[in-house]
Amino acid sequence: GRSLLVTSVGAFTDDALLQELTSLSESPSGGRLLIAAGAMPGIDWMSSAALEDIEELTLEQRKRPEGWLGTPAEAKVDLKSLQEATTIFEGPAREAAAQFPKNANVAATLALATVGLDQLKVRLVADPQASGPMSQIKLKGKAGEISIEVKGAALTQRTSRIVPLSVLKALRNLAASKVVGV
Repeated sequence: GRSLLVTSVGAFTDDALLQELTSLSESPSGGRLLIAAGAMPGIDWMSSAALEDIEELTLEQRKRPEGWLGTPAEAKVDLKSLQEATTIFEGPAREAAAQFPKNANVAATLALATVGLDQLKVRLVADPQASGPMSQIKLKGKAGEISIEVKGAALTQRTSRIVPLSVLKALRNLAASKVVGV
């Protein structure tokens, strides 16, 4: 069996695709469906916390306006002349990842690891003052509370520098005899 490491997690807003790949990974061949953490920090803690009730989970992503070019945000605001932070989307992770597939993979990752694509509340913001991709995550549940603020270094206007490093770490973990953080 072959394992599949997925980084474009927003593709899993398609329930049929997720079910098909999950079914293949459950076959006796030994393959696995692996979802890279990407730019989502603390995924181990939050997915563990999700084994019990989660009262609240929110994600806000901020990127410079040029990071939202070529997306539905262009129909909402004039990104090229934006002077102040503006919300371009607010809704469930499924819609965020489907409408902004190159921008909101972290929303799909967090949702799949915790409360599901339809329960995670997402807010996407075009912010001319943002120095790079930024995320704010807040989780409150029976296991405790966590608040994470990430100010990522930009690899591109849409992607954090940490994303390829996350993929490299995942690949190293596959071959490692010792893995920390599972």
